[in-house]
Amino acid sequence: MTVNLKSCSKKRKKEADEFYAEIFPRGVKNDLAKVQRQALAGLLWSKQYYHYDIEKWLSNSDGIAQNNDRRKSGRNNDWKHLKNQDVISMPDKWEYPWYAAWDQSFQCISMAVVDPVFAKNQLLLLMREWYMKPDGQLPSYEWNFSDVNPPVQAWAAMEIFEIERKTTGKGDIDFLKKYFINC
Repeated sequence: MTVNLKSCSKKRKKEADEFYAEIFPRGVKNDLAKVQRQALAGLLWSKQYYHYDIEKWLSNSDGIAQNNDRRKSGRNNDWKHLKNQDVISMPDKWEYPWYAAWDQSFQCISMAVVDPVFAKNQLLLLMREWYMKPDGQLPSYEWNFSDVNPPVQAWAAMEIFEIERKTTGKGDIDFLKKYFINC
């Protein structure tokens, strides 16, 4: 079976053009559409599988850092429950290959334009028991999960709801209930 790569490439470009044409408001200027398309493509590209088990990291050598008592009582030692094994949106897969709850909330708002299901699931994910501390604190960022950030997640949930309501004509009330009631 022979595959015509040039034909496949043209077909994929046409599909991508149609996809983004549906997202952009009617009459948007071409330059603005190009910038927004690149930004949204960057968000989609920043999805990454992330595996981080704090308890394991604190008690075992990773082959780089030595395992010692200082490490066991160092930063993030009170986050032993944190066990991440999910596809999440990263601020930057190369320079910052970890999530930051503050950044992730803002990214989810933009992500809702192109992938509202993923955006909603990202916000709900941080509220799960394997992320959140028993006292309700959300993890801040990998360097120090206990740092405090303003609670932008609730605002992001409302923004995502509004974006989806404007684009589909129906807001996802079940998402808001899961977020605000079950959290």
